[in-house]
Amino acid sequence: MNAPRLIGLAVALIAGGIAFFVAMNQSEDAPVEVIQRIEEKTVRVLVADAELHRGDRLNPDNLKWVEWPEKTLSPLYLKEGSVSMEELTEAVARTLIVEGEPIIDGKIVRPGAGGMMSALLAPGMRAITTRVTAETASGGFILPGDRVDVYYTAPNEITNDTEFDLLLEDVKILAIDAYYSEDAETPHIAGATATLELSPDAAAYFITARNSRGQISLALRSAFEPKEPITERKNTNVDVIRYGRS
Repeated sequence: MNAPRLIGLAVALIAGGIAFFVAMNQSEDAPVEVIQRIEEKTVRVLVADAELHRGDRLNPDNLKWVEWPEKTLSPLYLKEGSVSMEELTEAVARTLIVEGEPIIDGKIVRPGAGGMMSALLAPGMRAITTRVTAETASGGFILPGDRVDVYYTAPNEITNDTEFDLLLEDVKILAIDAYYSEDAETPHIAGATATLELSPDAAAYFITARNSRGQISLALRSAFEPKEPITERKNTNVDVIRYGRS
């Protein structure tokens, strides 16, 4: 082997040795980055699964449990284990609850708690109660959430005729006795009371008729009829029914 080739081989070996030495030193000196993931603690809380408006009833279809970071947990939130979803079924929203918002007692009225009826009332409306029987309330088939027309009948002692008038139309029934749930299991309402949702003017008109010598009757409206604003008959004229004819 000639001298130039030997010199080239020696240079290559020296260069390779230097490169290996540098690489080894760098690998020994470079710090090893250790990534340690800290799992965030969470708690299951109850939130709205849909937007709830004032007067809306809570049920499993509009509620759900979600994992909530423990560090941002408010003591007002309803946690799994401290309350069940079944306990809040038929509770009513006091105010707007947006989708995903945690449920708190300050924004709902639980079943049986005070303030339930006021939470069911639409803004500006009044709750008025009257006695009803099966005969004056569609045979007991009227339930909370139904809509009715209100009729007034009274005997005319002079003519022996019956005075008849349509007082109010399309009135919402808030409660039957103490039942305010739309699916309240009440087989009949004989001897019970019905609570109606009325405007202040309609309430005054209704109370005048209720406290007179006549009789109030409720006629159940079809669930498929278009909703109409509550109207009242302001005139003092009545229709006189004689032997089934007016």
